[in-house]
Amino acid sequence: MGYSNYKSLRQTLEKLDLEESSINLFPEIMLVEPSDWLKRSLEIAALTPLTNEKSKSEKLISPILLEVALAYLDNVTLYSGEDLYVDDKRDLSGACDFFISKHPLKSVMQAPIITLVEAKDENMDYGKGQCLAQMYASKIFNEQKGKPQKFIYGCAVTGDDWKFLKLVDNQVYTDTKTYYISDLPKILGIFHYIIKSFL
Repeated sequence: MGYSNYKSLRQTLEKLDLEESSINLFPEIMLVEPSDWLKRSLEIAALTPLTNEKSKSEKLISPILLEVALAYLDNVTLYSGEDLYVDDKRDLSGACDFFISKHPLKSVMQAPIITLVEAKDENMDYGKGQCLAQMYASKIFNEQKGKPQKFIYGCAVTGDDWKFLKLVDNQVYTDTKTYYISDLPKILGIFHYIIKSFL
């Protein structure tokens, strides 16, 4: 079952021996207006049933992440549905919804992974737990490949609700704020901020 065995944030913290605190991760963020293409894509998505994780990933989350990644084609690559196998014994293995890796376009995902997004259907606590497990696995993956990063960001998404996390060593910071799809310029601004922090 891999990452899906992490059912809550508390369980993930205990299982991986991590410390957690809540802070405002993004006190000052520049708003980024969505393109006409993204606005239209989300308008069309709203006309279709968004009843599960797959539909939300395809119709809501993917267009938003694509819009951001396209602004940094020389520096990052967005991957969807890639497997990340690090440690089967600790359930740090399996497919993840979205990764952003710090390298130009490549057909195979490579280190370093700098951020990831996990979609969950209405269960935010489950989403945060699984997202954190994937962030931790990404940290190990980067280290194994000789490309360690000082921190890794993650985001758990239910479609409407977006919750960001940051992993530094064995300390995880959960954002005190929850962002909503109606805050799209803020969400875009945060992802731009995240990518720029690695460049």
